[in-house]
Formats: sequence, structure tokens, C-alpha cells
Amino acid sequence: MSKKQDVRNIILFVLVGLVIFGIVGYKAYNDFFNSDSPSKKLVSLDLYGYTLSKNDTDLYKDNFKALEKTLSETPINYDDYAKLLSKLFIIDVFNLNNKISSTDIGGLEFLYKPLKENFKENMGNTLYKHVQVNLDGKRTQNLPEVTSVEVTDLFPTKYTYNKKEYEAYIATVKWEYKQDLGYEKNMKLTLIKDNNIIYIVKGE
Repeated sequence: MSKKQDVRNIILFVLVGLVIFGIVGYKAYNDFFNSDSPSKKLVSLDLYGYTLSKNDTDLYKDNFKALEKTLSETPINYDDYAKLLSKLFIIDVFNLNNKISSTDIGGLEFLYKPLKENFKENMGNTLYKHVQVNLDGKRTQNLPEVTSVEVTDLFPTKYTYNKKEYEAYIATVKWEYKQDLGYEKNMKLTLIKDNNIIYIVKGE
């Protein structure tokens, strides 16, 4: 009887352990991927692939809301669309203070799909290379934070990519940081219009 009792006790112990592990595991999963996750999506414009996340800056959120409004109008003002896309791209790429690691590359959702992997690799080896992990929110590293951004010039043009000509824009953008740490402050972006969606294809 004692052996049977021992077996029952072991089984009971294992079952209780599994239940506790399951509860703790679920809570950790729920906390990370929901309420406390810095990458939690607040808004998603599925047709365009644009998302607004919990850890995006106020400047980004304001411009995202403006873009959301622009894209809801009929007809869409593509000049405004191109300007807002340019601003969001710059904010997301050059604001490193809200990134959780060196692999958390900004601006990808605004790029033309064939360019994304190359851009991600290049940024990971340069601008984002020294960004420290900040999963616990305790990072003390001094990183750039974009506080203002302006499209100073926008003009329509044509752009050829992979032997196909697209309607395009050249946007001249300048921006400022909370603290000047020596990062870029201006850039010319080339944007194309493909199936009524605007993508960034070049920055210089």
C-alpha cells in the first residue's frame, strides 16, 4: 500500500506542478504579448501593412493618425500621403530610443518589399549596430530621439525599377533630435506609387 501511495503522491505532485507551470506560463505569455509588450499593436491598416505600436513615440503616433485620416478620404490626396509616409519613415528609422534591440529595425513597413531584407541587413550593421537590448525597460544607453520632422520639398516625377516605370515622388526631409548626438538630419527620399500604394525605394 505504501508503494501505491507513493505513486499517487508522485502523480499528484506532477499534476500540481504542471498546473502551476501552466498558470505561470500563461501569465508570462499574456503579460509579454499583451498589456506589457512594447510592440503591442494599437492600430493596423491591413490594406497597406502599416501598424501603430505601443512603444511608438507621440510624434510618430500623431503623424500615423494623420496618415490614417488621409487614407480614409475619397479620393486620396497622394501628395499628402507621400509627405506623411516620408515623415513616418524618418521618425521610425532614426528614433532609436524606443527600439528594444539592434534587430528592431524601423521603417521596414514603408519600403518596397524587394528592398526590405537588404535594408534590414544594412541598418543592423550600421545605424542599429550598437543598440543595446531593452526588454526590461532599464536601458541607460543614450540614443537619438526624433522630436520634429518636416518635408521641405516634394515634387512628382517618374522612376524606373526593374525595367518598369512608376509614378514617383522625390521628398526632401529634415528633422531634429531631442539631443544632437551627431546623427543625420536631412535626406532625399524617392517614393513610387504601385497599385495605389506608396513605397520608399531610395534614400540619399
